[in-house]
Amino acid sequence: MNQEKAITILLITIFTLSIIKTGIDINPAKQENKTQNFTAKTIEVVDGDTIDINRNGVEDTVRILGIDTPETQGQNTPNEFGLKNTSKNRKCLRKIGEKATQLAKQKTFEKQIKIITDPKSDRRGNYGRLLAYIQYNQTSLGQKMLKKGYARVYNSTFTQKQKYRTLETESRQKQTGIWNQTCGAS
Repeated sequence: MNQEKAITILLITIFTLSIIKTGIDINPAKQENKTQNFTAKTIEVVDGDTIDINRNGVEDTVRILGIDTPETQGQNTPNEFGLKNTSKNRKCLRKIGEKATQLAKQKTFEKQIKIITDPKSDRRGNYGRLLAYIQYNQTSLGQKMLKKGYARVYNSTFTQKQKYRTLETESRQKQTGIWNQTCGAS
C-alpha cells in the first residue's frame, strides 16, 4: 500500500470515529423526519420572529417557524404583506414590527421557553438560524403573533401551516395589526 492510500484511510477512519464519538447524525433524511423538543433560556430578542437562546451553555439563534413579522431594522417591503409600497405603509409596518418585538420580549426574555422543531420543515434557514416553534407557558408565540396581526404566514413547509393560515385570515377579517386600515389594508 502506498503512503497516499494509507493517509487517506487514516483520515477517513479518524473522521468516522469523530462522528461516532460526537453522535452527529450524518443521515439528513433521518434528521428531517425527527422532531426535537427542548427548553432553553432566551438571552436576546432580536425582533418579533427571531430570538437568541442559551441551552446548557450553548448559544443559538432561533427563527420562529411559519411566521414573518415586519422588520425593526432595515427596510420593510409592504407588498410582502399585501400592502401598497408607500411611505405610510413602511412606517406602519415598522411600528407593528416594534410591537411584535415588544411582545416577544415580554413573553420570552430571560425566561425558560420550549423550542419545538417540525418534521416537515428544514432544521436551519438561509442564515443558519434554527427554524422552530417557540412556546412560553404552553402558548405558541407564532400563533400569538398571528392572532394579534403582528405577523403574516411565511411561505414555507411546516405541519401547522393550515392552522396558521386560518389565524392570519381571522386577523385580517378583524383588521388587527398589519391588517388595520391605518396600514392601508383593504
